[in-house]
Amino acid sequence: PGLRRRALREARVITLRAPEETLLARILGGAARPLVTGARDPARALHELLEARAEGYAEAHLTLSSATDDVETLAAAAAAWAAGPAPLVVPLGSRSYRVHAAPVAGLHAALARDLPGVTGWVGVTESTVSRRCGWMRAAMPGAHDPWLTLRPGEASKTLRGAERVWRHALAQGIDRRGALLCHGGGVISDLGGFAASALLRGVRYATVPTTLLAMVDASVGGKTAVDHPLGKNLLGAFHHPSLVWMDVEALRTLPRREIRSGLAEAVKIAVVRDPELLALLERDAPRLARGGDLEALRAVLVRAVRAKIDVVAEDEREGGVRAFLNFGHTVGHALEAASGYRLRHGECVAVGMRAALSLGASLGVTPPALPPRVGALLDRLGLPTRVRVDAAAAAQALGRDKKREGGALRFVLAAEVGRATLREVSWETAHDVLGAVIETR
Repeated sequence: PGLRRRALREARVITLRAPEETLLARILGGAARPLVTGARDPARALHELLEARAEGYAEAHLTLSSATDDVETLAAAAAAWAAGPAPLVVPLGSRSYRVHAAPVAGLHAALARDLPGVTGWVGVTESTVSRRCGWMRAAMPGAHDPWLTLRPGEASKTLRGAERVWRHALAQGIDRRGALLCHGGGVISDLGGFAASALLRGVRYATVPTTLLAMVDASVGGKTAVDHPLGKNLLGAFHHPSLVWMDVEALRTLPRREIRSGLAEAVKIAVVRDPELLALLERDAPRLARGGDLEALRAVLVRAVRAKIDVVAEDEREGGVRAFLNFGHTVGHALEAASGYRLRHGECVAVGMRAALSLGASLGVTPPALPPRVGALLDRLGLPTRVRVDAAAAAQALGRDKKREGGALRFVLAAEVGRATLREVSWETAHDVLGAVIETR
């Protein structure tokens, strides 16, 4: 597995497929395959080999069929594909999927290639996307235009919002081979993925994120959720998409505040996982904060997604290192909920990271030089130091955090750049940490 993942990172991996009967005929016709031809039952031996290797063969940038095409045709197809940007691959065996950072013009072909056999598409989007990115939506398949348009923001990311998706999809006649197409920001990625996980006990979905926050974080990794009145993301499931398509041109439509919010998630993964990404963010901070430099944003986006993919491949279900991606979220989610979701997710995570860095330094876990270094970067990106919310509401939200255990809360602390650790913190300490980042009148 380690070598396969290295190949995916550093090269382009193509899987050639053909039906078992075609392969068997080739082998018995003279191809040298001793594991098959030397077996008592070659057909069964071939079937068992393919079954055993299916997980590895699925982890590829591209799959081509050699059933009918000759070598020259296949080589030409591979060469034509290789002339374009390579997707990133989330290597999860038979559930592997590709993350494309490319113009949306290629989406239609990718949907047909990566989600074969889909019997029907149901689209889920939000009203701001319909207004700002109509050209992007127009490039998607949808002959019957089966789109559900939701209100933007966390108000739609509820069980009621999921019920709207289910009712709409069922009214469109979706079956178990149908799929959802989620086009929007982090709310649509989370909500659409959650709805897909429960619809008919699970249908496939593809996501086309339109905000930097959704591209960097929400659309990759299979963590789906909706909010509950008692807290953010309290109801959810692990359900991976079958395709992620990111067109950075969509970022031109975003206000600077949304770009900066997304950059907070890039800082998060840099601090806990990728020193080179942190250096990149520090080098290009002024260009990134302005929001219009797509070249700089794309470089950060690809690096951050690659780092997240490495984490997901190592720990899909958050039993180990993936928990470190919650850096800044313990306090951040509490502040976000207390603001009534008036504040952006990334703004609250930025404040939460400052709180976690301060806590880590006070406990002797975080090197003293790291909090001012990260704090200076957050300042240059235009992210807040403190926020104004109701302190009592924030404390209540903190007490309902998913990461609490007994009377303690688990905080992700930075041990050094690229390495994090978990520490249990008493409620009293957590309350003090929270209070330090709440601005009072």
